Amino acid sequence: MKVQEQDVFHGPGLVQIVEHQSFKALNRGSEKYGHYLINADRHVFAKYSKKKTSPWSFTFGLDDLQAINDAGSLTYVMLACGHVTLCALTLDELTEVIDLKAATAQTVTVEVPKRGSCHVKGSKGRMKLAVPHSAFPEKLFA
Repeated sequence: MKVQEQDVFHGPGLVQIVEHQSFKALNRGSEKYGHYLINADRHVFAKYSKKKTSPWSFTFGLDDLQAINDAGSLTYVMLACGHVTLCALTLDELTEVIDLKAATAQTVTVEVPKRGSCHVKGSKGRMKLAVPHSAFPEKLFA
């Protein structure tokens, strides 16, 4: 099987997940590519940007929004920001920056200033707090 571009960007995050001490199982969450089910109860939606430097933008189409809405409360987003960092967002953090019930695609942007954490903004506005690089994958298992 040929390696697809998105595999290269999802791989580092999946490795960090399976190496976490609380990891038990990794499965497909649905037919949607990038939707993973961790430990049978945590939904992770992976998005990637191949841009080499900050800021990174991620588009959530209507199919993404619907899948996230259908997943339930233990839902997370893993944003692979080039080969630089993985930005983890909880469902509450995601709804702070985008409208999951929107009838149009939504955009999330991650910016990392030099020696700083991930600053996240979206179609609805900016997150109040920055996301530390160390939040992934710990946030998924908290």
